[in-house]
Amino acid sequence: MKRRKSIPGWARIAAMALVLMIYPAANMLIDPFGVFGDPIFDWYSYNEYNNPRAAKIAWLEENHERFDSYVIGSSCAASLSTGELNEYMDARFYNLFSYGSDMCNYRANAAYILEHYEVKNLVLNLNLTEVEEYGIRQDDIHYRTHALVSGENLPLFYLRYAFCDPKYALDKVRSWMQDTYLPQEFDCFDVDTGCYDKRVRDVEKIGDREIYQAAHGGDFQYWPRPEQAEMPCLDQCVEDLTAIRDMCEEKGVNLTVICSPAYAAQLEAYGEEALARYRTAVARVVDFWDFSSSSLSCDSRYFYDAAHFRNAVGTMMLAEIFGDDSVYRPEDFGTFITAENCRGSSRQGMPQAEDPAAYTVEVPILMYHHFSGDEEGAVTPPEFASHLEALRDGGYTAVFMEDLIDYVYRGGELPDKPVCITFDDGYLSNYEIAWPLLEQYGMKATIFAIGSSVGHEEFYKDTQFRLTPHFSYEQAREMTASGAVDFQSHTYDLHQWAPFESGDRIRASALPLPGEREEDYAVMLENDMEIYDRERRRELGEGFSALAYPGGYYNVLTEVLIHQAGIPVTLSIETDRPNVLVRGLPQSLYALCRWNVTAGMTGEEVLAMIGGT
Repeated sequence: MKRRKSIPGWARIAAMALVLMIYPAANMLIDPFGVFGDPIFDWYSYNEYNNPRAAKIAWLEENHERFDSYVIGSSCAASLSTGELNEYMDARFYNLFSYGSDMCNYRANAAYILEHYEVKNLVLNLNLTEVEEYGIRQDDIHYRTHALVSGENLPLFYLRYAFCDPKYALDKVRSWMQDTYLPQEFDCFDVDTGCYDKRVRDVEKIGDREIYQAAHGGDFQYWPRPEQAEMPCLDQCVEDLTAIRDMCEEKGVNLTVICSPAYAAQLEAYGEEALARYRTAVARVVDFWDFSSSSLSCDSRYFYDAAHFRNAVGTMMLAEIFGDDSVYRPEDFGTFITAENCRGSSRQGMPQAEDPAAYTVEVPILMYHHFSGDEEGAVTPPEFASHLEALRDGGYTAVFMEDLIDYVYRGGELPDKPVCITFDDGYLSNYEIAWPLLEQYGMKATIFAIGSSVGHEEFYKDTQFRLTPHFSYEQAREMTASGAVDFQSHTYDLHQWAPFESGDRIRASALPLPGEREEDYAVMLENDMEIYDRERRRELGEGFSALAYPGGYYNVLTEVLIHQAGIPVTLSIETDRPNVLVRGLPQSLYALCRWNVTAGMTGEEVLAMIGGT
C-alpha cells in the first residue's frame, strides 16, 4: 500500500498566501460596501444599502463638485426631496442621510463636508429617536462611519473592509444577477440624489384608512420604553447641535433645522412634558421648523410605518417652510419655533385628530362605453337620461379628473356628493348621443379615448375591417369647449383588437407581453404615452392628467411608469373598495375603482350601485 505524499510546508504557506491575496482582492474588486470605488459594478445603490455612512462619503469624494447644499439626518430625512429643495432654494442638493444615524453622525458629517466641500446650504432634519441613543453600533460594518469623517486610521479602515466576511461580496454578485428595473430591498437608494428610491412603495393604492391599517397594521405598533421620557441623550444632542450651528456660522452656511413629523403613538410614548422639554432645549440653540405634532400625526396613511413619514409629507413640509400655497397641508401643520415663542406656541401639545370629513371624500366613478338606440348591449339614450336624472335628483354633482387632482394636491373643494362619469374608447355615440344629454341635465363626463382610433369613423386603423365609429378631434374640440366633457387617455395603441391585428405581439392592455424585458416594456409604454401626449397637445392644446387602463389591467411597473411620466390619476375597473381621496396624498388618486354601467339598468339601480340610496 502506497503511502500518500504529504504536502510540503512551503506549499501550504504558498496556498495560504494565495488565499490571503485572493480573498481581500475579491472584496476590493467587488466592493460590497463601496469604499474602494466599486471598480467593476459601479453599483452604489447596493453599496449604500449595505452602509450609507461609508458608501455615500466615498461616492461624494468623486462627485461632490456636483452639489453645493446637503441634507443631514437619519432615514426620516430621506423624504425631503432634493429636487424640491433645489427649486425653492436655487441650489444643488444631495441628501446625506443614513439609516440608524444619530447626532454623533450628523455632527461628524457636517464637520467633514463644511471643511472639505463648498457648501451654501445645510438642512438638518431632527427626529425624536436622537434623544434615546447616541454613537451606537460604530463597530458594526454596516454602520461604521467612513474614516475620512471619523478620523480613524485610513489604512486600518480599508483593511477592515478588505478582510470582511466574503459572504457580503457573494451577496452582491447574487443580487446583481437578480436585479430588476424596479428597486428591490438591496437596491433602494437613488444614487444621484442620496434619497431612498420609493417608486414601488409610492404607487400603492391608499384610500380607505381601515384597509390601509389592515394591510400595514404591524408597521404602526410603536415600542415605548420606560426610559424614553427621560431623553437620556438630550444634553449630548444639544451640544452637537450647538457645534453644527457654530460651524455653519463660521463658514457662512445657511442652516435650516427641521423637526420631522412623528406618528401619534411615538408622541404618546414620550408624553407632553418630555416633548416640551425637547423643543425648549432645541430652541435655546437654534430657530427651527417643528412638524412633529399635528393632526396629520394621527392618520397612519401619511406614514410608511410608525417611524417614517411619506415623501408626500416631505413635500408638504417644504411647501410650509417656503410658503408655497399651491401645495396642500393641514392648518395646524408646521410652526416656526424660536426661543421667544417656544413656550407660548399653540401647536406644541399632543396631536388632535381632525375630523376625516375635513380632508377626505368618497367619490364614486361610473364607466360607460357605447350608446345606441338599436344595438344590443349598448346603453340607450332614454336609459342614460334616466341615469343622469337620478344622479341629479339624488344630489350628485359631476366633476372632472382635474377637480380630483385639485382636491388632493392643492386642497381644493369638491361638492357634497361628487361623482365622476366616464366613457371609455371614444365612440362617436359619445358625441352624438351622450354629450347633448350631459348638457341637458347639467352634468359632466370624462372620455378616455383610444388615441389610434380618434377620427376613425368607418375602419379599424388603416385596415379594411369595419368598426364602431369613433369621434374626431374636431368633434372632441366641440365637446371640450362646451365645458361638459373632458378628454383623457385610454393609451394611444395598447387597446388592440386581436382579430384585426397582424403579427404575434398584439397588445390588448397596458401590461407587458409574456417574456418581455422590463427595460423594453418601459420604452414601449413611454413611447405610447409620448406619442399620444404630443398628438393631444397639437389637437387640444394641453397634455393628459389621467389614464384609464385598457381592460382595467395594470401592475406595479405600469403604475410606476405612468406616474413617472407625470400623469397623476389612473383608473382601473375594480370595484373592491371605495375611492377615498385624501388631501395631500397622491396615492389616493391611483388605480381608482369604477362601476360598470350596462344596458338595461335603471336610474335607481345606478344610484343603488354607488351607494346613493
